[in-house]
Amino acid sequence: MKYTLLMVLLIQTMAFSDDYCEAFNAYKETNFVFAKDKVNALAFKGDAASQNLLGLIDLELGNYSAAKKWLQNSAGKGYYKAAYNLGVFYYAQGDNSQAEKWVQKAEKLTEAKLALGLLYTNKDISKAKSYFALAAKEGNAFAKSHLCAIVALDQKPSDNQYVNSCQGNIVEDLYITGEFYTAPKKYGSYDKAIYYLKQAADQGHVKAMNLLGEQYYKRRIQRDEGLALEYFVKASALGNIDAKVNAAWIYYVGVQWSRKPKKGLAELKEAVRLNNAKAKYYMGLLYSRAQTIGPDTINRDPIKGLEYIKAAASQNNPEAMQYMIDNGASAQELNKYKNKLIKYNSDQEKARALHFLHDGC
Repeated sequence: MKYTLLMVLLIQTMAFSDDYCEAFNAYKETNFVFAKDKVNALAFKGDAASQNLLGLIDLELGNYSAAKKWLQNSAGKGYYKAAYNLGVFYYAQGDNSQAEKWVQKAEKLTEAKLALGLLYTNKDISKAKSYFALAAKEGNAFAKSHLCAIVALDQKPSDNQYVNSCQGNIVEDLYITGEFYTAPKKYGSYDKAIYYLKQAADQGHVKAMNLLGEQYYKRRIQRDEGLALEYFVKASALGNIDAKVNAAWIYYVGVQWSRKPKKGLAELKEAVRLNNAKAKYYMGLLYSRAQTIGPDTINRDPIKGLEYIKAAASQNNPEAMQYMIDNGASAQELNKYKNKLIKYNSDQEKARALHFLHDGC
């Protein structure tokens, strides 16, 4: 009898695991509807890991109320990853009070210590450094970079305890920290990104120069095209192809003093020859424009423009993929581009310092 009961439980567990794995793999492949269908029953049976995964799936589907319910249920069972995920969600929404509340519940996780460090940068810098140091001690490289970037730019006597941990490449630490803040709709701000990136760029970090230029060019308030172009040109001279493309675009469409359309067009064509996806996207926009700007050789050709943008989208350029969704994709292609863009954004999110946590299978 005991043997039979044990076998039944074992079979149930194996089936349970198979359903979770199918859901998890579908989630990774951005097949969220199928993933939800597979994990739904497991979540209703009370499995914390499944509730956490279902919450993440609902977030992807835009079902925020349901997502929060499932994550809270999972967190209530002591599943720290769900509490952390709720905190990251609220942080991305700009609700730092709720973010702090939930991340505190997951404080045992290294990722939660990092998140608390980021949350405290605006209210208690000493506490922020303390959390960064704890996460760094547990092996989190980003926490170490952020701690060292803060200490490098404004060292206090109490920071002597961190000096030995910050003997590496401080310029790279500044760049990594600045890069984190380049997504203002999520976790950062233009001001913080510029603050750290400028320090790295002015010490010769080429990627920081290009990224700093993008921040000056993109921000809606106090946009500075002149400074953006200055940093793009510096990075381009040091061999950064993305900066060369960014400079070329300003030469073509910028304000009157910076416009050199022939130069911009020539540099875009050269970058296209080098297979740069962003250059292909920009060339597509130029051919798709209703009218040309200045004395160049671009004549409006929407079909040719779409070919360039399609080529950029095939190389996973996010702007090109979004353009195809909004303007160029056939009904047959639409889902393909939507899924590609979702996967691209998901991969970018996973590469960031803060990202959602779940159990694999």
